[in-house]
Amino acid sequence: MIQTRPLTPDTFAPFGHVARPGLGTVKTIRDGAVRLSKSETRFRTLPEAAEPALDFYEVAPDALPLRASRIERHPWSAQLFCPMEGARWLVAVWPDGPEGAPLAFVAGPQDVVTYAPGLWHHGIVALDQPACFASLMWKSAEGIGDTEFHDLAAPVDIAWPAA
Repeated sequence: MIQTRPLTPDTFAPFGHVARPGLGTVKTIRDGAVRLSKSETRFRTLPEAAEPALDFYEVAPDALPLRASRIERHPWSAQLFCPMEGARWLVAVWPDGPEGAPLAFVAGPQDVVTYAPGLWHHGIVALDQPACFASLMWKSAEGIGDTEFHDLAAPVDIAWPAA
C-alpha cells in the first residue's frame, strides 16, 4: 500500500511544478486591493504539440484506498490541473515508469499542479467531495499520440489520511 505525503513545491519539483497563491513574485496592484502572485511555472511542450487544449474535469470523490490499475502520460506536453471547486485531491506519479514504484501526494484546493512532459501519472482523483478542475495542455493538430495509457502489471493501492 502506498501512503501519500503532503504536496509541496519542493517535494514535487522532480516531476513538474506546483503553484499556489503567495509563491513566486508577489506584489499588490490596484491601490493594494489585489495581491498578484506571478507563478514561475514552466510549461514545456515539444513541436509535435502545437494546439492548446483547455478541458474541464468534473470528478466524483474516490473511496479509500484507490486501486490504481491504469496510468497515463503525455509525451509532447506538460499538463496543468487547476482546481476550480473542491477540496483535497490526489497526485500520483510513477517517476521510473510503469514498472517502478509510485509516489503519491495530497494536494489542496489552492494547489495548481503541472506534470512534466512524458511523466507517467494517475488520472485526476478527488478525495473528500466532488471537484471540478480546469486542465491545460498542448496537443497535436490531429489529436494522435497526445496521451498514452498503460495497464499496470499489478494494481497499486494508494491510501491517504482522513481530512
